[in-house]
Amino acid sequence: MEQNLRALTFLLRAAKSVEKVLKEDIARYSLNQAEFGVLEYLYHKGSQPMANLSKKLLMANSSMTYIVDKLVSVGLVERIENQEDKRSHYVKLTKTGEEYIKNIFPSHEEKIDAIFSSLTMEEVKVLADLLKKTGLHAEELVKKD
Repeated sequence: MEQNLRALTFLLRAAKSVEKVLKEDIARYSLNQAEFGVLEYLYHKGSQPMANLSKKLLMANSSMTYIVDKLVSVGLVERIENQEDKRSHYVKLTKTGEEYIKNIFPSHEEKIDAIFSSLTMEEVKVLADLLKKTGLHAEELVKKD
């Protein structure tokens, strides 16, 4: 029991520290975390349905609409009507948006590498596997309640 509490404390402190580093890094690009998340996801996955963005980035649909509206207004993304379902839209990077994220992402990736630089690649793999296992199990506990 005591080890579980200790592990949870370390997990939460580590997450807070990592989030602070990433938040500061993202702010250098005049973006907030949600805006950066949308640009990064579209950069790596291509155009996406609006609902998929909300789900993958763990945001309410109304919040995602606000973020996409903001990114549309500065010309980084555009909405495309879904031809199969006129009620929904796809979101995709504009050429400007693609160039922008393409230019800033390598620097962000270096910051991520720096965060994990105290670990070996094997330790990073083990950490990722254990965090995934813990997260999936926690999700199952929520479903049972």
